Amino acid sequence: MTPHRRARRPRRAFWLPSVGIHAIVLVTGVLVLLLGAAGWALAGGPSSIGDVIFALDFTIGGTILTTGALVGRARAAEGRRDAQVRAISHAARRMSIGRSPGDVATVLLEEIIRVIAFDSAAVFLGEHDDALAPVLTQDAADALPGGDTSGLRAHVASRLAGLAARIGPMRIDDARREPHGLGRAGAMDVPESLLAAPMRRDEALVGVVTLSRLGTRPFDEEDLRILTILADLAATAFAGAANLAEAERLAAEQRRLLDMASALGGSLNPNDVAAIIARHLGAATGSSMVVVSDLDSVTGSLRALACEPSDHDACAATLGSSDGSPAIRQALRDRAVAIVDAQDPATDPLDASRLRSAGLGGLVILPLVVKGEPVGVVQITTAGRPAADPEWLTMARTMAHEAAMALENARVYEEARNLADRDPLTGFFNHRYLHERLAEEVVRSSRTRQPVAVMMLDLDGFKLVNDTFGHIYGDRVLAFAASLIRAALRASDVAARYGGDEFALILPDTDEAGAAVVAERLQQAFRTTPFESDRRSPYQLGASIGVSTYPAGGRAPADLLAAADERLYAAKRAGGSLIRTGAGFADREPMPAQLVMATGHQAEP
Repeated sequence: MTPHRRARRPRRAFWLPSVGIHAIVLVTGVLVLLLGAAGWALAGGPSSIGDVIFALDFTIGGTILTTGALVGRARAAEGRRDAQVRAISHAARRMSIGRSPGDVATVLLEEIIRVIAFDSAAVFLGEHDDALAPVLTQDAADALPGGDTSGLRAHVASRLAGLAARIGPMRIDDARREPHGLGRAGAMDVPESLLAAPMRRDEALVGVVTLSRLGTRPFDEEDLRILTILADLAATAFAGAANLAEAERLAAEQRRLLDMASALGGSLNPNDVAAIIARHLGAATGSSMVVVSDLDSVTGSLRALACEPSDHDACAATLGSSDGSPAIRQALRDRAVAIVDAQDPATDPLDASRLRSAGLGGLVILPLVVKGEPVGVVQITTAGRPAADPEWLTMARTMAHEAAMALENARVYEEARNLADRDPLTGFFNHRYLHERLAEEVVRSSRTRQPVAVMMLDLDGFKLVNDTFGHIYGDRVLAFAASLIRAALRASDVAARYGGDEFALILPDTDEAGAAVVAERLQQAFRTTPFESDRRSPYQLGASIGVSTYPAGGRAPADLLAAADERLYAAKRAGGSLIRTGAGFADREPMPAQLVMATGHQAEP
């Protein structure tokens, strides 16, 4: 219940005194008439002209007083009705512009007290389960005898509201003697009168307004009639405020969707798209953490793409067992929302422990579904127990539906881009992407004055491998060599398959000395990690490497590649074990025994 300031007493001074005066005049006129009639009766009729004049004076005077009193009373009643009509019209205008239930309830009580005096009042609204919830209360300025009675008043008002919702408008002159026992909620022997009117719209109960006032019979039927009219007006105003609130909620939801759609239109990178989804869903739902993952259609495993907030310590803990989460598996299988409550005994222990270990109380799982197939999942976590508000869930599901399409489009684009930019055998970038990326790095190096190195690497004797064991075996050797190269590079380095058994590497922010360190690391990896096959003896790989750096090796991408390639073949021609010739490196191992046996001769180094 929301406390409200005490409103002013009704301004009835303009008609209450006149009603009293008219009543006195009316009674006086009647008495005068009776006295005149009595005089005639006692005297046996007039005996002289004076008696006639005296009797006529009483009769005419009484008649005038009586008539004036009746006319004044009628005018007073008309004035009261006019005041009530003005109050009702004023109340209707004010309540119609209320933007929330609290606004409408405040105006309702302010307008009621203009025409009906009360000591306390309460406004109740109906909820989804037909229960009545207090929206606004106004207590009397003077406490009832016996100390604080606010709890007792609230209890009586609540019971009265429930009774009025079932029966209809009610006027109770003395709550102590009311047959429903409204006044027996506490030890209070004070006369109190009650007034209640249900607020209905199209026969549907919207709420109830209740009034109370000390004393017996302070309310009359006219008060009940006015309260009923104001209650009906309030019902329409409450419905209008609810419709306005719903319209504003839908408009806010549309704005969120438009904002997210606009942000998603600026990227086709799955990680960026997931980060946008997580950020907007987190802001819209007010959740403590949002995790967006995509689903591998082949393995069925989840890959975490983004977490909001990105630096949340519990993110890794939450994602750690996502693949094994029964709730996530169910959500993906049923293509339906799953809600996990860490405090619910029915929750799977794995999901409950996963949340508790991350310091979370609830989880809402939204599957991302496109054309009937799951492509990912959104996990919306809460610090407390998960919300089950239908409007909240509807908004989250709507945003997740839009997010699913954006994430799938980004995945399709990434796959298409990978097919265009990557070598399917090694997973390295292809020749075309190498030239594009190298041009970008040269421009960046020129602008920042930071070095960039280009490395060319060629497997030694690889043609003999293909000729001896076939291209399928050779492809496996190439893939193995690519894994060794990948393990020796940094995340910022770019590896590409230049052609055949030749690879090109771009090393940003690396000078010639740094490139030499990388070359040493690659040679060490080739020397110590032989390729093993289930059908043949281990095969020791060898490689030659050439390096050039910007700008010493050239200022154009083609010049840098040509310089590195020239030094690569200079290293091959030099031969020997780890021979350095300028910036060329060669690591030559003896020809494998199985190759010698297969060819019948020792190949030339």
